[in-house]
This record gives sequence, structure tokens and C-alpha cells, in this order.
Amino acid sequence: MLPPVGIVAGIYVLWEGANHPGGAFQGGAILASMWLLVLMAGIAEAPAVGSRRLRLTLIAGPSVFFAVGLGGLFLGDAFLAYPEAVAKPVILVIEFAMTLTVTVTLALFLAGPPTREPFP
Repeated sequence: MLPPVGIVAGIYVLWEGANHPGGAFQGGAILASMWLLVLMAGIAEAPAVGSRRLRLTLIAGPSVFFAVGLGGLFLGDAFLAYPEAVAKPVILVIEFAMTLTVTVTLALFLAGPPTREPFP
């Protein structure tokens, strides 16, 4: 019963982080803990570390941040400089991508290394 409530709380913290302190890291930590609860309960298995989707998720946050920052150089005066009218959606895009990266990173740190077959 706890993971659905935790997922909603994590998304709420992410959403509020666009206006107040908190956001991507705090929301990601909550979501990672819910993912770990599901793994510990045996409902799901940890993803394969060599998965392309997993690796893309790990670099999504920094990549989006960098791309949006460079867009500010072309559309504004400096890195991450955007007109006030589009600032909120841009912040939410960055926060969402960073939350995914933080969630996966923290969950993988705590899940530990993948098990390996014994060496023959």
C-alpha cells in the first residue's frame, strides 16, 4: 500500500520544487525509496545494468540540463537565460529529467552490484 502513496508524494515534491526549495533530488529520493520497497518485496526484479534504457535514463537529466542551458545561450543572454514567459515550463522539463536520473541513480546505489555467475 505504501508505494502508490510514496509515488504521489514524490511527484508532489517534484512539482512544488519548481516554486519552492526541494524538487528533483528530494522527489527522486522518495521515488527511489518506493522502487526499493517494490524490489525488496519481490514484486519486481532489479533491471539489468547493461540495459540501454537504464543507461539513457542515467544520462537524461544532465543531458537535458545541458541542452536547455545551451538553448539559453541562443535565445537569451546567458546559459539558462530564458524569457520569463517560458521559464516555468523549462524549469519543469529540467526538474522532471533530473528526477528520473536521481531516482535511478539512488536506487541502483542501494540495490548494490548485480550478481555474477561464478567464474569457471
